[in-house]
Amino acid sequence: MIKLFRSLHNWLGLILVAQIALWFLSGLVMAVLPIEQVRGEHLRRVVSTPWQQAAVSPQQVLQHHSKEASLSLSQRLSWQHNQLSALPVYLVNDGGNLYRYSAASGKALTALTEQDIRQLAQAQYQGNGELQTARLLQQLPQEVQQLSAPLWQLQFADSDNSRFYLDPATGAVLRIRTNNWRWFDFFWMLHIMDYQDRSNFNSPLLIAFSASALLFTLSGIMLLWQRFRPRKRHTNPATSSN
Repeated sequence: MIKLFRSLHNWLGLILVAQIALWFLSGLVMAVLPIEQVRGEHLRRVVSTPWQQAAVSPQQVLQHHSKEASLSLSQRLSWQHNQLSALPVYLVNDGGNLYRYSAASGKALTALTEQDIRQLAQAQYQGNGELQTARLLQQLPQEVQQLSAPLWQLQFADSDNSRFYLDPATGAVLRIRTNNWRWFDFFWMLHIMDYQDRSNFNSPLLIAFSASALLFTLSGIMLLWQRFRPRKRHTNPATSSN
């Protein structure tokens, strides 16, 4: 039995050594990187929505729509007089069509233009780089694959290689991607062993290696117990009779 445990332990060690090292390395890197910088919070200016300014009731807005229409609360950012502000908005879904109304005036809101998006991105950006490009994406890259298209991508020329992803309807920043985030995402991929989507924590590969690592640990414990367990002392019958 001990030979079986020793053989199992040795083979598992050979198989797992690289991945165990990657688990420790990736865990260390993710622990060292400040999560605020990974999320890009140091580059983003946040503005709150003043719902106390809402002067129009939801019922007043819904009376212009069918009985099946539903209403939810939203916002719309604006850049006026060199000041970033958020307008409280009623979002109405009527038969799959979306309508946005100012909760302050009840007026229907028009779509944001590319110029509006550029201004709002620069107003929410707190870095020291210049805005390079603005693109309305219909197909999203891997770094924001969990979001829904269309989405504005704005690239800034800074040391973080920052990309802001803005909601076309509200102008709000939904995600910020920087070099720190990309390093974190790379090591997260190595840690959870999901090399495609980088989001599946229950991948069969991770489960198999984790189970093997557990067997490696248990077999090592068994070998240590076998080596250091107390030995029974054999007494000499001639000596014990005296």
